[in-house]
Amino acid sequence: MFSLYHDRPFNIRYAVHQHNGRYTPELLRTHRTARASWLYIHRQHGIDLVGPTPDWSVRDDLVAHGRCAPIRAAGHASLDGIGLWDRADAHAAAIRPDEPVLAHAVGSLPAGGDIASWQNLIEGFCEDHLKSQGMVTDWAIHHRAADGERPEILPHCHLLITMRGFDPAHTDVGRVRQNWLRTNKARKTLAEKWWAHSGLLPRNCAVAG
Repeated sequence: MFSLYHDRPFNIRYAVHQHNGRYTPELLRTHRTARASWLYIHRQHGIDLVGPTPDWSVRDDLVAHGRCAPIRAAGHASLDGIGLWDRADAHAAAIRPDEPVLAHAVGSLPAGGDIASWQNLIEGFCEDHLKSQGMVTDWAIHHRAADGERPEILPHCHLLITMRGFDPAHTDVGRVRQNWLRTNKARKTLAEKWWAHSGLLPRNCAVAG
């Protein structure tokens, strides 16, 4: 099935306050803070702990966005929009600026779908694999049909995933989960779940069975 990222239809990077040399200029802007990542996926302009962000509001490919959070955590004050990510940034800046503030995943979506089907796919994935772990995820869908001289932007989604649990049912609620999405194996496992859920496999990936 045709998708935006043929070789890696699901990829995870992190927002980290103190970057190393592996970060490209674009990643240094979009991944420098949790707030910057939130502004980026929502196509907004603003200011984070570093200063003004690029003006992503000039981009016109945002078609839908939302949040998946544990029901038991729904009344928590820190879940108020961007305030969740500001709180994560404040904790990271004060405690461990070299640790991931959030996991920023990008997933290809099936070309030819519609907004409702893409949203159902994203929310189902978040329910099964992220919310069930006590995590909060903000998601956004980016897509633009070809328009005159402008090429199509194939559909894809951004998932901003917390690194600490917010479900009181989990014993480590409120604490950074040290084994959460931090290893190659953990990232690959979540990617494989996305492949199975979306039906989008990396190019030349053999289907088990």
